[in-house]
Amino acid sequence: MRKSLLIALLMFCLPFVLLAVSYSAAPSALPVLRRWIGHTTLWAPKSLFMVFRVPVMNLIHGVMAAIMLSRAPCFTNLQRRTSYSNIFSTLLFTIALKADFEGLEFFAATFPALHPYESWIGYGTLTCVVVGLALAALRGGKVKLPWPELSLRLQDKIALSVLFAAYLAIVIASVAAGHRA
Repeated sequence: MRKSLLIALLMFCLPFVLLAVSYSAAPSALPVLRRWIGHTTLWAPKSLFMVFRVPVMNLIHGVMAAIMLSRAPCFTNLQRRTSYSNIFSTLLFTIALKADFEGLEFFAATFPALHPYESWIGYGTLTCVVVGLALAALRGGKVKLPWPELSLRLQDKIALSVLFAAYLAIVIASVAAGHRA
């Protein structure tokens, strides 16, 4: 389990490295909202916040999944515990892989030789999310909702609430930056 979490952590680090390497080559305006892959509807000026907001949002999702994964011992029934763990470990890796695809997409946009592959990377992101959600549902099939045995500690509830609030704040700030531009 620790090895899997270390791999996920490394996967979450990759987009930060890719964006840091390509920051200076990034265009002066960055996409905030997209209707579809390659079709941006809102742009904002380049800033550290605008460049790194997506990997931070993915990291927030990953930490939320890790918190939920940490509550697997609440399930005394081994089959239900395994299914519950399967859901959140699959989601954790799906989020990490999505973050990597998005980092690659940004990186590709800053290097002309990679421009032809940008949309394919976008489709890879979409495919990753769809397949990851389907796998989480399939792998967690033996732990149907509700989960009466799940018990979140106060610190888990606070952490999840703070993470969700931070995520919402990033979304609001991103949209506001786009409307100011």
